[in-house]
Amino acid sequence: MKLISLNLEGKRHLDTALPFLDAEAADVLCLMEASQDLEPWLTEQGYFVTFAPMVIRTQDGRQFPDGVMLASKEEHTAEVFYYHQATPEITHYNKEDKRETIAHPVIFASIGEQHIATTHFTWNPVGETADENQTTDLAKLLAYLQTKPAHVLCGDFNIPRHHNRLYEELLKHYADMIPASYASSLDAKYHRAGADPELQKLFRDFMVDYVLTQPPYEASDVRLQFDVSDHAAVIATITRP
Repeated sequence: MKLISLNLEGKRHLDTALPFLDAEAADVLCLMEASQDLEPWLTEQGYFVTFAPMVIRTQDGRQFPDGVMLASKEEHTAEVFYYHQATPEITHYNKEDKRETIAHPVIFASIGEQHIATTHFTWNPVGETADENQTTDLAKLLAYLQTKPAHVLCGDFNIPRHHNRLYEELLKHYADMIPASYASSLDAKYHRAGADPELQKLFRDFMVDYVLTQPPYEASDVRLQFDVSDHAAVIATITRP
C-alpha cells in the first residue's frame, strides 16, 4: 500500500500539490489543512473520501471548510473522533484565539484489513516545548487510539523530533519511520517563514510530519518530497505481514 501524508496549507499550493498527487497515484492519501472543495477532484481520481472539518478558513477572500482528509482507492469505513473541540460547531478561524476556533479530529479508517489513522495535531507557539494544550490533547488522542486495533498513524504533529517531550510519549506507542537523515519536514521555498532569518532553525531541525507504525505494520521506502507545499510530502510503502 502506497501512502502519502501531506499538509496542503488550504488552497495555497494546489498548482504544485495536485500534479504531484496525480503523478504519485498513491493508494491512500492523508491530507492536512485540506479544503473540502478538494473532494470532487479526489473522487474524479478514483478515491473514496472522508473529510473531518477543523475550521472555516479564509484565503484570498474566499471562505471554505478546512480540515483533515483521508482518501483511498479502495473503499473504506471511517470514524472521526474530536480530541479537541472548543465549540459545538466548526467556526471561523481567529489567529488571536486558535484554541477556541480550531478543532482537532483524528480519522480512523479501515481499508479491508488495513487500519490507517491521520490527524493534524495541536499547534503551539514554541514548538520545542509542550504546552498544556498539547499535553492534554495528546493524552486524549492516545487514549482513543489505544482502543483501536494496530494501525499506522500519520500527519502533521507540530511536535518536533527530539525537541518536544511529547515526541518521546509518541514513541511509547509507535515507531517513527521517518529516516534520521531528514532533519526537517518544512519547506523553506513555500513556508511563510522561509525568508525570515530568525526562523531558519525551522528548516534545519524541525521534523514535525510523521508516519508512525505499530506491529505488525511496517513502512519501507520512506522519503520526503519537497517542492510540493509548505510541508514536504511523506511517501511510504505500508505492509502488514
